[in-house]
Amino acid sequence: MAVDVPEPAVEVERLVVVVDGVRVLDGLELHVPAGRIHAVCGPGGAGKTTLLRVLSTLLVPTSGTARVLGADVVTQAAEVRSRVGSTGRSAGFDPQVSGGANLLQLARLLGYSRPAALQRTHQLLAGFGLSDAAGRSMATYTPAMRRRLDLAASIVVRPDLVLLDEPTQDLDPHCRAEVSAVLRALVRAGTTVLLATRDPDEACRLADRVSVLVAGRVVVEGTPAAR
Repeated sequence: MAVDVPEPAVEVERLVVVVDGVRVLDGLELHVPAGRIHAVCGPGGAGKTTLLRVLSTLLVPTSGTARVLGADVVTQAAEVRSRVGSTGRSAGFDPQVSGGANLLQLARLLGYSRPAALQRTHQLLAGFGLSDAAGRSMATYTPAMRRRLDLAASIVVRPDLVLLDEPTQDLDPHCRAEVSAVLRALVRAGTTVLLATRDPDEACRLADRVSVLVAGRVVVEGTPAAR
């Protein structure tokens, strides 16, 4: 009897990205199973952010292929964007408006009815420890609070894949634990998480599997327990 094998969330093969004559990604190979938290770890300049930009359709690769949930990032970019969430969504928020109001407006723009948008906003604010600051202008938020709001904005609509760049940067240990709990809840609900980080300890703490990038290539991959 045949067994159905879930489609990989991310399939990258021989991916090359050249920027200003520099091969930022150099024949990268990466396969991320669905329903996991997968970390891409490496020093600055390793190509982590470039990879996330390719997978979110913000950057067209020079050569090679990248598929997200079965859809090609170049020829099926609209389908990819409809199923992927990523950090940076709060960049368009009005800093003079409260964090809660900005998040509510985003939820409405993404198709929620007003009651559902209110419910989702309250849920996200609580999940990221921002309930007490919900009514405050974003201009009064610390960098860490803005970071948490950005993470909340990336999952207003529960995506099939979330791409996160340095998700716990500037956060204190308590907030890092909150983010970890939110990511685990997302995975339990069926979302795959791919995150990029320079911190190997963070990668091992958050992820089920870690790929280490150096100079645009995966040089080692495995589970955190196998370090």
